[in-house]
Amino acid sequence: MMGPVMSAHAATTTTGSAMTTPDDASTKLMLSATGTVHAPPDRLTAVFFAESTAPTAAGAQGQVNAQVDKAMATMRSITGLTISAESYSVRHQDADPHAGRPAQWVARQTIRVSATDGSILLPLLGRIQSENLALSQLDWSLSRDRRTALLQQAEGLALHELQQRAQAAAGALGLKIARIESVTLNDQEMPRPMPMMMMAARSEVAAPQAPAADQDVTAQADATFVLHP
Repeated sequence: MMGPVMSAHAATTTTGSAMTTPDDASTKLMLSATGTVHAPPDRLTAVFFAESTAPTAAGAQGQVNAQVDKAMATMRSITGLTISAESYSVRHQDADPHAGRPAQWVARQTIRVSATDGSILLPLLGRIQSENLALSQLDWSLSRDRRTALLQQAEGLALHELQQRAQAAAGALGLKIARIESVTLNDQEMPRPMPMMMMAARSEVAAPQAPAADQDVTAQADATFVLHP
């Protein structure tokens, strides 16, 4: 996996105000800058669901439970996966005489599985679908630890950009930086997961290729510098 590519994007605005006292004259310089790090996502997530119908609620639930238990057992046999059973619902569906469908109960449960190595999860997709589960979502994203590390790098870039801009602005004004009055760091919007094309629900279909395009992690830094002659 390639390492992160770092770049700084600065959008700066400056305002100056002189606060004169008998003993002191100072100018406040307010700057904003952003730092962005580009890196490939490290977590692949798939969401499956099992759904069954039966004349009774218990019958529909029993079928779904059996499907989910079998799929979970398959997943647990593979090292490197994080698995969680999620939403579970049971509802009554009225009869539709025009479609020739009797009244029935519908049970449904979703399973989320993720891995930091796509080569572990991708071959499993067709196998799980062959066990009567449907694949509803497949996407790449940044894991929490990975994003935290990238965010720290982005913050460093933003702060470095602020320092350079402050020095340049102070020099252009014929002033010097006396101190930094305040600094604020803000995380930009969380990168959205990148969905992949759904594969057909056939176990014999080859596992899809899963190229992961880089995602951006951006931090914004705002600071107020106090300048003196």
